[in-house]
Order: sequence, then structure tokens, then C-alpha cells
Amino acid sequence: MCAGQIKHPSEDLLRRVEELERQVSMLAELVKAWAEVSFPAGFIHPVELLMRQRGFNILSSNSLSDVLLPVSEDPKIHFLYYKYLGRYSFRLFLKDLLHKGEGSDWRSISRYCSYKTAKTFIKFLSQAGIVKFGEDGLSYRYTGPLVKSFGATLEWYVAEIMRREFLAPTLFGVKLSETLHGGDYDVLSILQGYLIYIEVKSSPPRGVERPMVEAFVHRLGDLSPDITIFLVDTELRMSDKIVVLFEEVTGRKPQRIIRELFYLDGYIYIINTKRSIGSNIRRCLQHFFANCGGLDENYRTSLLLSLGKSYGE
Repeated sequence: MCAGQIKHPSEDLLRRVEELERQVSMLAELVKAWAEVSFPAGFIHPVELLMRQRGFNILSSNSLSDVLLPVSEDPKIHFLYYKYLGRYSFRLFLKDLLHKGEGSDWRSISRYCSYKTAKTFIKFLSQAGIVKFGEDGLSYRYTGPLVKSFGATLEWYVAEIMRREFLAPTLFGVKLSETLHGGDYDVLSILQGYLIYIEVKSSPPRGVERPMVEAFVHRLGDLSPDITIFLVDTELRMSDKIVVLFEEVTGRKPQRIIRELFYLDGYIYIINTKRSIGSNIRRCLQHFFANCGGLDENYRTSLLLSLGKSYGE
């Protein structure tokens, strides 16, 4: 280059890009080497890791094939959908919409809430792509995903509560192998090293019968979770039927913690969803940690080490 010749800016930019590519390539190799040491079997979800340590393999989990989610891809719509699902009246509205499918007047779905609230719900569901209106503005048609029932959606929502509000690694719709009694678990979470199993019932108490409670108790025997929650999506009293069923099946009388939240020895909680699902789960966790004395250090240490971290970091 002759004296005084100006170097073209694009040449300098190209050189810097090539240097960055070289550094990124080196970093990728370092990460790969670290991952091979830290995750010899590949990345494993913390819940799956704990299941393997207990002798179980997860056959399937987190399937969205039967979950009612917004058709719209707008993140704001998905955020609002999660918030709306926290309202019992909205969940009832969705269940009724799924049951009816279509109709001449959307106001017929509003029997569980005021007209004003129902109008807000149906407008949001239209924005989410779950409902389409006819030309008259009253007739409607369900246009969301084809799902069998509301059950898997409620499981997904409870799992999201555990992830978002309690920052707990969580799987839903879990199918385990090597179990004696079916191996179907609605929601499994890990919180401070403890395994939490939540059985989710989307039907009201009249839809819960003794064989369901018996099957639930059998699954507890297979899994031996640290905390168990039997959740019925209702604002009705649990003491009229559900608590009675548990007493008949277990031979033990559940004790009331507060309102319609009950407790059996072994940290088994029986709850409804009045006030909110999240607040009732929180009350169960508060009760557990107030009585069990804090962290399970063995679980905590093994989980942190599996993630390639030093204990206490």
C-alpha cells in the first residue's frame, strides 16, 4: 500500500468479522467439550433426572396435542391467555365453549359470569383465534385446536404456574415406565430438591368417584413423592364429598388447614381452586416447609452437580 493510501473501511470490517468467527468457533468447541463432560448422556430435564435416579423412565411428557392454546402467535395474546386462565369463570367459560362448539348466540355461554365479563372473554378468544363470529355478531363457532376435553389444558396451566410462579422445573402429562399402577402423572415438579406430584381434576366434585381416588393412592405408592396435591377445579366445598372419599379409601380423616384446603399425613394435600390455583398451591408449600424443616440437601446437591455447578454457587 502506497504511503498516504487510505484503507477501505470494508476491509477492516471483514477482518474483524473473520476474527469474531474464529473466536465463536473456539467458544463452540469449548462448550461442546464442557457439555460432553457435564452431560455425558446429553441434557436431561431435572424431573427426568430425578425419575431415573428413582428407577423410572419417562415414556412421554409435555405433549401439546390435546392442549387448548391460542391460534394467534402474538406473545401478548399468549401472556393474556395465561392470565385469563387464572380466573375460575374463564375456565368455566372455556369448558362450556368446548362443550357447545357453536351456537346462535354467544351470550348463552355467559351463565357463569356477568354479560360484561362474558363479552370481555369472547372478544379475547376471538383475538386469540379460538372463536369466530357470524355476520350477525352473535352466532359463534369454536375454531381452536381439536381437543378431547379441558383436562390436558388445565394440567398445562398448573405446570405453567409451577414454572412461572415457583420457578420449579416441571413436566406435565407424564407417562412413566416400570410402575405397577398405570404410570400416568398429571404434573411433576422439583422444588428445593423435593419431588411434587399434582393430580389435576378438571371436573367438579360430582365427577370424582371412589375408583379415581383409589387409583391416585396406588400411584402414590409407586412414586413416593415428597409432596402430593390432589387438586379439584371447583369453588365448591371439598368436605362434602372429596374429603369423605379420601377418608373411606385411606382410613384416615383429612385435617383442615384453612378454608377448603385439607391435609393427610405424608404431606398429601386435598384442595379446591377457590381464590386461585396458585395461592392454594402456595399455602400447601408453606405448610410443608413449615413442618418438614427446609431443604433436602441430598437432592439439592445431586441436582446442582448434574448441571455442572459447584454446590452453593
